[in-house]
Amino acid sequence: MKSCSLHNIRFYKPKPRSIYCMALHPSNNKLALSRSDATIEIWNISNSPYIERSISSSVENYNIEGLAWFDDRLFSVGLHGYLVEYDLKKLSVINKSVVTGEAAFCLDISTSKKQISIGTEQGYINIFDVTEDGSLFNKFLDKQEGRILCLKFDKSGDYIVSGGLDAIRIWNVESGHALHKITTSRSEANKPTIIWCLAVTDDLTIISGDSRGKLTFYDGKLGAQIESFHTHKADILSLCLSADQSNLYCSGVDSNIVNFVKIEMKGSKMKWVRSVHKRFHDHDVRALVLQGDKLYSGGTDAYLALSQNQPKLLVKYPPIVQNPFVTICKKARYVMLRYPEYIEIWSLAETENETDSISLKKEPKKLMVMQRLSGNGDGNEEKEGIIFCTMSDDGKWIAYGTRLGLRVFQFIYEIGDVPKLLRVENIDGKDGVYLRGMFTPDSSQLIATLNSGIIEIFDISNDSLSISQRLEYQELKDTVSFLLVSDDGNYLVAADCSSNIVVWQRNRNKSWGFYCKLPLYSCAPTAINLHPKSSDIIVVYADNKIIEFSLKRKSFTSLTKELQHSLPKNWSDRLYTIKNIFHNPSSGHIILHDDNSMMAIDLKKKTPTKEEKKRKLVEHNEGSYDLRVIRKYKHLVYIGLLSEYEMVCVGVNPLTLLEQLPPILLRNKFGTK
Repeated sequence: MKSCSLHNIRFYKPKPRSIYCMALHPSNNKLALSRSDATIEIWNISNSPYIERSISSSVENYNIEGLAWFDDRLFSVGLHGYLVEYDLKKLSVINKSVVTGEAAFCLDISTSKKQISIGTEQGYINIFDVTEDGSLFNKFLDKQEGRILCLKFDKSGDYIVSGGLDAIRIWNVESGHALHKITTSRSEANKPTIIWCLAVTDDLTIISGDSRGKLTFYDGKLGAQIESFHTHKADILSLCLSADQSNLYCSGVDSNIVNFVKIEMKGSKMKWVRSVHKRFHDHDVRALVLQGDKLYSGGTDAYLALSQNQPKLLVKYPPIVQNPFVTICKKARYVMLRYPEYIEIWSLAETENETDSISLKKEPKKLMVMQRLSGNGDGNEEKEGIIFCTMSDDGKWIAYGTRLGLRVFQFIYEIGDVPKLLRVENIDGKDGVYLRGMFTPDSSQLIATLNSGIIEIFDISNDSLSISQRLEYQELKDTVSFLLVSDDGNYLVAADCSSNIVVWQRNRNKSWGFYCKLPLYSCAPTAINLHPKSSDIIVVYADNKIIEFSLKRKSFTSLTKELQHSLPKNWSDRLYTIKNIFHNPSSGHIILHDDNSMMAIDLKKKTPTKEEKKRKLVEHNEGSYDLRVIRKYKHLVYIGLLSEYEMVCVGVNPLTLLEQLPPILLRNKFGTK
């Protein structure tokens, strides 16, 4: 067997996009977070956390300062001065309501009253009623001096606590008047104290974090201070309470995460005391969310950190866009890399095999940086986020999608010349937003999915594009997350976020017809691929379960059952989901990877020897498959097959992310800064 060459790509350098705010849906285990480019990511945290779906930034929604859930509906506010509601299946904005008071900095939702409160730049608190069709403006409360930076409803929804410059106010929602104004002190005479974050307990105890680095507790009924702690050396930007309101975390500019717990004193008096001190980030921590005993934190460094006290746990998820963002053109030997704002096209190195050794014949080269091109000439698309991009196997066709529509180009390149783009088609998003797309292996068709529940098939002939078929995928109930075509071009596979996986077969007249649907599983898939020869489907789910499905027999293969006994006992408890999986026919392995390791499952059954059993060198059962793990990566984002004896590995160096971050807060350590 010939050795396999590995193209290690280290020129994928995404810009870290800071986490601005987070909101937890406790019943569905969904975590919504917004980033500095106004992208919203919905993380599924039921098992190993992963990005289930993402909403790209747009001209209409270019900034997000606050997020909140109402049942299964997601709302946001930002500097644009709108209350925005999203359709999480279609991944688009469905409602926008103008807010009184210009830019909005914060919002909170009262589920009991079905109301949304919003704090604005000019000091207005807006009250919106949540209806079945959207949100309806109700009223705004008395105008206060200065901007409102944070606010919270109490449990009943009858009162609102707001924070701004030098003061905390307690409002009666029905009357619209302030009941109490709590004035804070200043650390410097000419420097106002900014209340950045608030929390309100069921007994109307108000907890605030401010620019002095102080965490303060107030009696909301009396409007009086109870106690104060100087917990941080700089501004406290975020805090969160546990569900039973006995546990509190706060953090901010100095990146320290401080834990407070409520204990019972003599005489049944309750008191907050400082407990654990943590530090997982080097830059500002802007958002904290507590799910049971698991703490999620994020901020300027763009990493989402998951920590836990008992058992001790820390996992940091890098700021990488949702899959797929790497496209491999096998025939042309190109690789396309998607960024939120642009696309890069590289030619891969050429290798030659000399007996058992492999030598590099040609270095990789950047061919083009492709910016978003406006379809109607107004320049708006330059500010739109790229939802997906794809390139044909022969490297001659490029397609990408934004909220405004689908754009198709011809890529013209000859060695020694400057690459050129020829616009072929601009398809406006009148029927919906294009979420996924790919070319067939023979480059004769472009297949794209719409968020309106349609798969569009475009025929490619000469220099033109024409739609030939529309498939209404009624079997898919949720947002399409995967779209694949087999190497022989006979099968089309689509999967959604609710674990529906549907297969279509290509007929002799090149039209597609429904073929089968895989059995429904409780978790969503995180990686899907097709065998290059047999077209068997191999799927990895969010709980790391691996199945293989034979399309010819329309049933699970024996590998599905045998793998369950071959994998380690703690396989389902892995903290990273599998990002990609594929068969390597030349070596007889299944290759898969997560964020920090590449794994190979040897399909040739291995029986342990007596000596291995005695020494316990192997943990698998007799007749099982051998799993080998290579742990030498930091952020491994993609591994795929280029040819029979070549693989492409895309990784991100953590130092490249660190170099793009702003300076951290200076600290005195052993007499030096």
